[in-house]
This record gives sequence, structure tokens and C-alpha cells, in this order.
Amino acid sequence: MRPLNIALLALAGLAHAVPALAQSEFPARQPVKLVVTFAPGGGADAAARAISDKLSEKLGQSVIVENRPGAGGTIATSHVAKSPADGYTVLFTVSSHSINQALMPSLPFDTEKDLKGVTLVGQLPQVLAVHPSVPANNLAEWLALGAKDPKFRQYATGGVGPPGHFAGAVLESMSKHPLTHVGYKGAGPAMTDVIGNQVSAVLGSMGGMVPHLKSGKLKPIAITSAKRNPLLPNAQTMGETVSGYEADTWVGMFVPAGTPAAVVGKLHAATAAALADPAVKTRLDGQGINVVAGPGAELDKLVSQEIKLFTRVVREQGIKAE
Repeated sequence: MRPLNIALLALAGLAHAVPALAQSEFPARQPVKLVVTFAPGGGADAAARAISDKLSEKLGQSVIVENRPGAGGTIATSHVAKSPADGYTVLFTVSSHSINQALMPSLPFDTEKDLKGVTLVGQLPQVLAVHPSVPANNLAEWLALGAKDPKFRQYATGGVGPPGHFAGAVLESMSKHPLTHVGYKGAGPAMTDVIGNQVSAVLGSMGGMVPHLKSGKLKPIAITSAKRNPLLPNAQTMGETVSGYEADTWVGMFVPAGTPAAVVGKLHAATAAALADPAVKTRLDGQGINVVAGPGAELDKLVSQEIKLFTRVVREQGIKAE
């Protein structure tokens, strides 16, 4: 064989060997970044920081939490979707991930094609709660009340597009009861106005609402989970009134779609091991997050199902992004 041909074959072999070497070395080369879609101090950020130290220990590499808030999570998502597919840049987000694709179809990325699930970290129940003066104690009574008086059809959330808004929109679609969404600039102001009886109901994450429910400033009507929750054992699920309803907020991790399966596997195994740690689980439980540690394929399937559902709801109700 001529020397030039031998050299070309050697180079070709080297080209194939480099990706394999990179996969086998992962994550030895550099720290792993968890890119959080919201600002420091929020629920997604707190969950990422609850996991990061133990995840670093399991990977044998530093894990850095990087916040890229804005545009409902799409700034961070776009950054990760366009990052090198090597496992070192990981999106840490919530179910706004599915909502954004349905609400803003002209995004600079395709949620299903450009990103791949790593781990379904957990699920966070949402609660429909009312001012204590509202004469309803469960979802059936609240819906019946709204059928008689339009002011009881109103529900406040942290804005147009967050999971609480779409939990209400899906409830309206499935129950066939007209509801009126009142969007605020954040969950805090929404709860404040319901506590002050400016709006009769609020729909938002359990973690932020439990203190007000325990103090009696708010009254629980129903939760979005498939099963009742031990933190609010007397609160019915919405599915007990509206068959098939379930709309918990999920927390999950994604990487660029081209990331090698071996790298995704290492990230998932390390994350699952971190989530199994009692200290991590306790911290997440304290935030109202039920740990799942589900595989990436399960997360991808959930995202696909939600995008179809939310797209239909957006069209039915004419929901527009702010």
C-alpha cells in the first residue's frame, strides 16, 4: 500500500476514535453546567442547587448551576439547544418547556427535535385554592358556583403561560366549564390578591401555597395530581371530579439532541443516584417535589404528549403569549 493511502486511513481511523474517546472520558474534560431557566431563588433554581453537589460527587466532576432567566425559560433553552452536544451543558427546567412550544411556535429551536431528555427529576403538585369566604370546598362545588356567578370563575396565576395558567386552561377544556384567567406578574402577587379577596381563587404550585393553606388564609379546593397528597390529605384531586385530569408541574433535565447515548446514560445514572440520596430527597420534599428519577425517554414522551395537548388548548381558547 502506498504511504499516502496509509496516512489517509490512519487519519480516518483517528477521526472515528476521537468521539469515542470523548464519550469514554466524559466528564473528565471540564465542569458540567446545569443551565436553569429561571432566576436564583425560584423553585427550579432551588431544585437544581439541591441536586448539584451530590451530582458532582457522583460524576466525579464539578457541577456548576448557571441561571439564564427570561422569556419564560426560552433564553436558557435556546442556549442549550445550540451548545455542543457533548454533555457538558445541561438544561434544568420545568413544564414551561412544553408550554412554550405550544404558545410560541416560532421559537428559535424545536423543543422535540433539538433537545433530548436526560432525567425526569420529579413532579410538583399544583393547587387550586380560594379565599376562605368562598362557599365551596371541592372542585365540583367551585365549578357549580362559577356556573351561577361569573366572579367565581376567576382564577389568578403568575402570568400568561406558566404551568398554573395551563393547568386551569386544561381544566376548562376538559370540564367544559368556562373559566376566567387573571394573570399577574408572579405567583406572589396572585396569592396576595386572593388572600385579600380581590380575586376568589388562585392556581399555583403547592410548595409556595402550603404556608397560606396551613394558616387558613387560603382554602384548598383540589390538587392537580393523580393521587391525593400527604401534605393536604383532605384535598381532592381534580381527577375525582374531571375524569382523566392530571396537570402537575414536572422538573426535568435535557441536553442537545445530538449528545451521544453513552454520555446521556452517564448523566442519567449520576442524577438518579443523586436523587436517591436521603439528604437530597429531603430537600426536594421540602419544596413539594415528588422525586421520580425517570428515564430520559419517559420525559421525551411526556413533553410530546403535552405539546399536542397544550397546542389544542391554545387554539381552542385563543391564548396569546405576552
